[in-house]
Amino acid sequence: MGTFVKEALSFYLGHKAMGVVANTIISFFILLFIYIATEKIFNFRDFSNGFYTVPILGTHRSIVAGLIIFSQLVIGILLIIPVTQKRGLYATLALLLIFTIYLTYMVSFMDVLPCSCGGVSSALSWKEHIGLNAFLMFLAGFGILTNQ
Repeated sequence: MGTFVKEALSFYLGHKAMGVVANTIISFFILLFIYIATEKIFNFRDFSNGFYTVPILGTHRSIVAGLIIFSQLVIGILLIIPVTQKRGLYATLALLLIFTIYLTYMVSFMDVLPCSCGGVSSALSWKEHIGLNAFLMFLAGFGILTNQ
């Protein structure tokens, strides 16, 4: 199915336009992941303390926070290197899916919702953040389809 969609996109957009779309999406995610990871590094204490209300993490909240930052930086690097960009887009989609599942779990089962978010996402409610993630997952999927 992916091949059919990719061929249809190529027919309607052309190879050059598909490359421009893919590069735009990749550039957006590079900036997003590097910005978010950097912000979390500088505010690590607040970021890791936000996991206090997640009972399944227990005392491992700092490790989880570090792994999240590490994965965002690795994905950013994968997206920078041309030969690993498609893998980076798949990793982007996977990380967004995991984060959306976490957000949905928190909204569904937790009474107290922490917020250690920064930047634009701090202005969003948790449900709005789920909607944003759904859009970003669509964008990552579209990036996978247009990446050649």
